[in-house]
Amino acid sequence: MSIEEFRGITVDSEDGERWLLIADTHVGLEVELGKKGVRIPSQSARIAQLVLDFAERTGATSLVILGDVKHEIASIVESAKEIREFLNRVSGKFNKVVLVKGNHDGNLDLILSSDVKPNVYLIDSRGFVMRSKDGKKLLLLHGNSKPRIEDFMNADAIIMGHTHPAILIQDVTGYVMRSPVIVKIRVNKSVFGKNMYNTEIGATGLMNIIVLPTFNPLTVGMDVFEIFPKDLVEVETILHYARTWEILGNIEVYLTDMTYLGTMDVLARIREDMGEGGYDIDWL
Repeated sequence: MSIEEFRGITVDSEDGERWLLIADTHVGLEVELGKKGVRIPSQSARIAQLVLDFAERTGATSLVILGDVKHEIASIVESAKEIREFLNRVSGKFNKVVLVKGNHDGNLDLILSSDVKPNVYLIDSRGFVMRSKDGKKLLLLHGNSKPRIEDFMNADAIIMGHTHPAILIQDVTGYVMRSPVIVKIRVNKSVFGKNMYNTEIGATGLMNIIVLPTFNPLTVGMDVFEIFPKDLVEVETILHYARTWEILGNIEVYLTDMTYLGTMDVLARIREDMGEGGYDIDWL
């Protein structure tokens, strides 16, 4: 598989399942592109096959999609068939499929009520807590809505999507491309919680936030330098409460094959030295 296909992670849970976690499949994106004059064949089967290929490679038995399962924000009229086809393809290969609602998933419940297999479950955008095999409590959500305070208090880490992180890379020939990345942010849980809930919550220690890239191959993502060094209030992301622009040294960036690129402060210095062209990586 190419690097672009490894846009998720796996978690072994205490119930014996190996969960594949992905985010932002944006099924039906090609419908919107068609309205703008960009004609692209249906991608639902391709996206489903990428999910199944990744599951086979990793041994995943169940699936979580962390929001923006579909692309059309409210309407489901034109993309309902694509979404239903996608869900039926993937649900037939997993024990469980859990969908966490994202900001694009209005009326997704109407699709699930019609001809979708019973092993598909819909969770609201505040997410849910999964306990891993090693006892860690993972709060899984899209990232556009605050989690329940009790879930946040109990969580050891947050895994989310929503912001579509990517990075500009320049190869040895000078060609510049944008590649999706996985980002790990280490935050002070007490400060993060106080900012998010506007009250002292009594949490202590550090916690990690894992931000997954978009899974849809048509949406490479947004440059990390347009996300983490800025206060993206208009994006409605909980990362606003982490004040990421103040802790760039605590933000680690990985390619989707888990190649470690460095922390954001170091990458910023490299980017300044190289200009806007990106990062020089020898793929050969």
